[in-house]
Amino acid sequence: MGMDMDMDMDMDTAPIVIGVGYQRVRLARGRLMIKPHFYIAKASVVALACFALAADVLAGEGLVKSGLDVGEVYTDNVELEEDDKDSKLITTVSPSFNITGTGNRANVRALAAFQFHNAGGDSDAFSPRISASADAELIEDFLFIDADLFTNQSLIDPLAAAGNSSINQTDNVTTTYDYTISPYIVRHLGQTADFQLRYTYDDQINKGDELSDSVKESVLGTLQSGKDFSRLSWTLTADHQDTSYDDNDSTGQDSDNEQLSASIKLGYQLFRRLNVNGTIGKEWNSFEPADGDDPDDKFWDIGFLWTPTPRTSFDVGYGKHFFSTTPRFKFSHKMRKLTFESSYSRSLTDTRSERRNTNPFGLTDQELQELEVLNPDVYQFLTDNFTFQNQGIFVSERFDNSLSLTGKRTTAKLYLKESKQIREDVDDDSIFTSMGMRVERKLSSKNTLTSRLSWDEREEGSGDKVDTMRFHLSLKRKIGTKTSVTLAYSHADRDSDRIDNDYKENRLSLTFSIDL
Repeated sequence: MGMDMDMDMDMDTAPIVIGVGYQRVRLARGRLMIKPHFYIAKASVVALACFALAADVLAGEGLVKSGLDVGEVYTDNVELEEDDKDSKLITTVSPSFNITGTGNRANVRALAAFQFHNAGGDSDAFSPRISASADAELIEDFLFIDADLFTNQSLIDPLAAAGNSSINQTDNVTTTYDYTISPYIVRHLGQTADFQLRYTYDDQINKGDELSDSVKESVLGTLQSGKDFSRLSWTLTADHQDTSYDDNDSTGQDSDNEQLSASIKLGYQLFRRLNVNGTIGKEWNSFEPADGDDPDDKFWDIGFLWTPTPRTSFDVGYGKHFFSTTPRFKFSHKMRKLTFESSYSRSLTDTRSERRNTNPFGLTDQELQELEVLNPDVYQFLTDNFTFQNQGIFVSERFDNSLSLTGKRTTAKLYLKESKQIREDVDDDSIFTSMGMRVERKLSSKNTLTSRLSWDEREEGSGDKVDTMRFHLSLKRKIGTKTSVTLAYSHADRDSDRIDNDYKENRLSLTFSIDL
């Protein structure tokens, strides 16, 4: 289909828009890659975006909700030692915010929780969780901008000892800050096609020296079918990504990489609820796979989307990339009181993206929309975005299942997840498996009982395994229209193949909450 593009073609500097140009660069293996040089002054873009957002949102509608949690936590093993356990009483103070702003040409949404504690030792006394996003229309029907900010706490080494929150005195927890700024232009070519060109700057900062900071810059261009096309749809896509790390010496390898792809996707609606689609393209990658495969190759994918009812959908496909075949499926079925979701995918990604693509509150989009005030049961636990400690590219094979039940007074959720990660740049792999359930029962208008039971297993390429079982039980009682108190108990039991890496821990906490 003409997608085997000759990268030796004459593509000297060819300005596109907004000061974005392209220049030829020859890599060590003799390939010719396209590397973007971005002349956008980021400070000016940020200032312009903030001004537009503030001016527009202040003229529209806004909602601010906040809360404050003050608690005491007792743990019988603050350092998570197998022997010689030390107990400690820890004070926590946690303000939280829920901000929503809607204007004529801008929108802002931010959820934030900040926990302060005096656990001491190697624990981090400050634990921030932020999920914020904003968008604005800078020039009507032409220039737009998106921005977001995420912070969360997660493990540095997924197989080393750590608790399920930041209060334990270990040095295996880090805070990741990630923000993106993404201006883009849109042009409608009559009713025939729609064109979009987007630039994204993604900066990831990790607290401490254990993980390297990184920046990803990308340019994405799409030309897709317009309203003149009914059953037939098509999309032309060109995507370039350039990722650079601040510290490559710590891993003994250069993890900087460039990825370029071009593709065409065709879709056809056979029936009202059945759509078939196919994609063919070519990709060029700057890294050297450990198995010697050529990372410059064609790729393809075929699939279909079937929605037999408004509550049921099947999205199934099969493809081939240089690293592997890429089967995928996504199934969802919703009933009045039951929701079941199952998905499987195999794709190429990297460790920074695994840390980036995580909801810091562990809630679905619908749950986030319905959330009014954050509570400790939502933000105090570490996120489960387990991946390799050092930076690098890997094949991610994911299998996720969840079943949610909603009754008049009881809600329950069961889940089973497995993530198999196979490094492409070095010979390494890991498997992360977890299952569990969460049940919430309203005992009365004032009392709510919540319980959680989870088990996870982590296995690295050497064969070492870690198994951890956790149990949590809490009782929340309202003592006023805006105040409540929560008594909670939790237990953790860890079994590791690593020496001196087992532990057991019991916690008891009492938290007073107020909605401000």
